[in-house]
Amino acid sequence: MRKFGGRIVEDLSQRRKEREAAMRRKKNKARKTTLIVICAVLALILALLVAGVVYFESLLGLINRADEVPQETMSQEEYEELMNSMKETIGDDFTGDVLHEDDVEWGSEVELIESGDDVLNVLLIGQDRRSEEQGRSRSDVIILCTVNKPAKTLTITSFMRDMYVQIPGYEDNRINVPYVLGGMDLLDRTLSTNFGVEVDGNVEVDFYGFIGIIDLMGGIEMDLTQAEANYMNLNYSWDVDDGKSKVWNLKEGVNQLTGSQALSYARMRYVGNGDYERTERQRRVLSALVEKAKELSITELNLLLQHALPMITTDMENQEILNYALELFPMLPELTVTTLRIPADGAYQSTYVREMAVLLPNLAKNRSILEEAMKVPGGE
Repeated sequence: MRKFGGRIVEDLSQRRKEREAAMRRKKNKARKTTLIVICAVLALILALLVAGVVYFESLLGLINRADEVPQETMSQEEYEELMNSMKETIGDDFTGDVLHEDDVEWGSEVELIESGDDVLNVLLIGQDRRSEEQGRSRSDVIILCTVNKPAKTLTITSFMRDMYVQIPGYEDNRINVPYVLGGMDLLDRTLSTNFGVEVDGNVEVDFYGFIGIIDLMGGIEMDLTQAEANYMNLNYSWDVDDGKSKVWNLKEGVNQLTGSQALSYARMRYVGNGDYERTERQRRVLSALVEKAKELSITELNLLLQHALPMITTDMENQEILNYALELFPMLPELTVTTLRIPADGAYQSTYVREMAVLLPNLAKNRSILEEAMKVPGGE
């Protein structure tokens, strides 16, 4: 009986071992299946990332690069011709001081604005060049786009083209001159020398590119005064599509502007207070573009980039652009847009220097205004 009972115990023990072994095999199989699934998902994610990087690399390859675009050096004769074209007769209604260039005092050296990685400064350059012209032209539009990441703000700052500044390596002149003399690099150094601004990257577009980008976005809405509408309607053939545009019938109030109309609006100088309102219009156009970009779907944004990127020139590398895009795109819907003008009210003097009507800025005051836009919340 004891022997028979021992056999039963052995049988029960063996069965238990077999069940445990079966359970281990089942668990191992489940682990292998899970591991295979995880590996497959990771492989798929990796493949998508690689495909995405390849796609974005090809997309960014559509952009014109500053170092690949001919950058002819201006001869002395061309420089003198440019300077002569900027001279003008002093108006009878001018009651201010006329300064000799040696009388201009810049004060102490301007310190750089320290902002670190929390602030991105991208300079937009609108080049005053027609289709038949070669090489660089003066920068008709100079707008600094400052993204303060912690504050989630985009500050659009326009620099008035008649502002008199120091140009490294050249005689003092209007701020729209450095670009024609030395391209993006000299314009960046000019901003740094005078206002302590460090530019992270430049984007340049000429008239045709500006028109094309606006049209690709379906135009923009703009609230026109009666004077602005009348001027644009009377001067519709002025724009850069060689007079082929139809007669405009713009009215006071909100209008849907085409690319050509938006360009005419942004460059208008003879309505209102000259270049002051002109730079304000440029900021309005850019603000309208930012607001419209917020409404675009991924598909619409992709199509826009495919057509718009060949119209611009930049000095930024692909990896820089990709890093900025990945960081800034998610915060686009939350960005608060504000605008500035340099020189600011009360921070400049209207005068004549070397027979040029110029705005002589107070560098310290204007630098302080720019620094405020770049101040990181919680910082000193």
